[in-house]
This record gives sequence, structure tokens and C-alpha cells, in this order.
Amino acid sequence: MNQTDNIEHNSEEPKAHKKVSLFNLTLGGGFLQSRWFVKQRYVLLMALVGCLALVYMRYKAESLSKAKMAALERRDNLRQSHIEMQKRYQETIKISKIAELLDSTGVRITAGPPFEI
Repeated sequence: MNQTDNIEHNSEEPKAHKKVSLFNLTLGGGFLQSRWFVKQRYVLLMALVGCLALVYMRYKAESLSKAKMAALERRDNLRQSHIEMQKRYQETIKISKIAELLDSTGVRITAGPPFEI
């Protein structure tokens, strides 16, 4: 009967739980020693590695995007200069322009095919 009284006596007393804030738990290092953290440390480590990889990939993608935009701008400039050069070339090979240049030197353009000697 003595043991029964002890059991009843122990069950009647509510245990006083110490309230611990998350701030104190984190700064005190108790969070790192908690059972949940120990069980989930590999998952949390993988999440951390994944976050770091995401940041790295975004940084790399941004630098590649800047390089791509610079290359596209250079391509557009080269295309424009190619078009301008082609236009100047077309202007210089016109028969009338060639005839004007040759007339000043005294050479005439023949209207027909060349003659056999």
C-alpha cells in the first residue's frame, strides 16, 4: 500500500516545465543537440547544399546572360556594318558608275560582246 500511495502522490504533482524560447534555444546551442536536429542533420545539410548550389547557379546564369547580351549586341553591330559595306559595294559596281569613271580616263564600254582576234 505504500507503493500505491507513492504512485498516487507522484501522479498528482504536475511537473513544472521550463519554458524555453526559440531564441535562447538557438543561441545556447540546445537546438543543435536536440533529438530532432540530430535525426534530421543529413536532410538539413542537403537542404543547405541545395541552397548554396541554387545561389551559385543563379550567379552563373546572370554572368552568362550578360555575356550573351554582349555577344548579341556585337552581332547586331557586325550585321549592320555588313549591310552598309554591301550597299557601298553595290553602288560601286553599277555599270553607270563604272562608265563615268572610265569616261574620265577616255575608255569606253562596248555595247556588244567582245570581238575575236
